[in-house]
Amino acid sequence: MTRPAEIDVEMIIEHDAESRPTDYLFQDPQYQHEDDARLAAWRNDEWHFVGVRAKATIKFPYGVNPDCWITSKLLSPGLWGIESDSGDAYFQEVYQEERAILIGMIASLKIYKLSTPPITTHQGGSP
Repeated sequence: MTRPAEIDVEMIIEHDAESRPTDYLFQDPQYQHEDDARLAAWRNDEWHFVGVRAKATIKFPYGVNPDCWITSKLLSPGLWGIESDSGDAYFQEVYQEERAILIGMIASLKIYKLSTPPITTHQGGSP
């Protein structure tokens, strides 16, 4: 009997060093005062940007010993530029979307095409 692979999926929140508040602040003059306060809070390290991803840890059975596994990890693309003080409910909402993407990625592996040619070896002499 073939053992099934085991998959554990978890939420990962990572620092997003690429995003800046000026990417979206100061677009509406009506909110100038609020945008100034938000930018000042960011500069004072009161909040930062993060990305939310889903990470699958996949255990592939290896050999006949039930304690032998090959472990690999697969990450969803993630949603980036999220304000760190957005709240747990929003992080969970984004995670559920990322989890669905990740499960779709895993499901797509049922049918695959190798894009690299097979490895050939040469015995003796030059190739």
